[in-house]
Amino acid sequence: MKPKILILGAGYAGILAANRLDKQLKDAEITIVSESIGFKEKIRFHEMASAGTKKELKIKDLLRTRISFLQGKVKKILPIEKSVVVEGNPDRINYDFLVIALGSSQIRPIQISENSIQSQEAVSQFLKKNQHREIQKLCIIGAGLTGIEMAAEWKYFHPQSAVTIIDKNELGASFSKKGKEYLRTFMLENNINILDNTNIEKVSENEITLINQDKLLFDCLINCSGFKGSDLLKEAGFQTNTQNQIYVDPFLRSRQYPNVFVAGDSAYLENSILRMGCVTALPMGAYIADQLTNLIQGKKLSPFSFQFVGRCVSLGRKEGLIQFTYGDDRPKERIIKGRWGAIIKELVNRFTIFSLKMEKRSPFRFYFWPKGNPLQMEKIVTPKTISIRT
Repeated sequence: MKPKILILGAGYAGILAANRLDKQLKDAEITIVSESIGFKEKIRFHEMASAGTKKELKIKDLLRTRISFLQGKVKKILPIEKSVVVEGNPDRINYDFLVIALGSSQIRPIQISENSIQSQEAVSQFLKKNQHREIQKLCIIGAGLTGIEMAAEWKYFHPQSAVTIIDKNELGASFSKKGKEYLRTFMLENNINILDNTNIEKVSENEITLINQDKLLFDCLINCSGFKGSDLLKEAGFQTNTQNQIYVDPFLRSRQYPNVFVAGDSAYLENSILRMGCVTALPMGAYIADQLTNLIQGKKLSPFSFQFVGRCVSLGRKEGLIQFTYGDDRPKERIIKGRWGAIIKELVNRFTIFSLKMEKRSPFRFYFWPKGNPLQMEKIVTPKTISIRT
């Protein structure tokens, strides 16, 4: 009897996993479910919000022909019954193995009138709401990679707007000294107001009150302070963290259900270096396809292996920053900045789509990633010896 594999989510991890599985399991029934017919290129959402929508790829065009595509919103996951309820589908969809790759489309709310660029729908709503007005004072809460890219992109396409970015931490906290200095210099040269190491006391309709009682007026607020996974995962009874990510074992399986694999932003491997983003979603999708193939074929599983090489940030259309890192994501003092940084960042973005297309077209496994121990190394010092625990 053919094993039934159901994949929830057709983002970077879901599509890569589906195509890679199809090449290795000729007798499996593979179905992928997505609420949208179009592929959501999440790493370009800040571009879409600043310059308008871009041409969208169809999910079907990224999938191998034997894979079944079902458009619909996932309403309920029933891991005990091994089935899923999809809106508009009269029958439950049964599975033998489930791959959850639903991503992180929600934000941690601050106030009712805030905007988000964390999902395609949120970007579309932002564009629709502001299509007949020119934003004069844009405020971005959160100076992580998303917040930095959004601030720079918006200023590039809307140079007359006043842009402010606020964070309780230092701007570019995860970057090296050189990286931080370059980010700060870029922001100041482009008249982007930086309020880092700054705490917010409250946010009202058009005003932010800082902890020192200073006031900041805005006519548009974008929340980039933190993202969350789907509420469905917690509602289904999976063990989840505060970001609605499912706790997984070293094989990226749910701790409770060994026939459920979890990829991308939906997965949380405790005490690991992994963070949300395309950089981890693609390797997770590829890895799950390989290990699920091994499981079905009765072969031994190997723990997920991954390490970082660097992180890249676009700063408008003409500048960028490439921060080289150690495998555990700690920054090195080596960076590439300016025009070359922008070129490399764009090539990285294009390579993600190229990888999906090549995984579909090539007869062999195409996508590979840097391997290493993803668990954090904790040094323990005792009076007599120094040991390292993983």
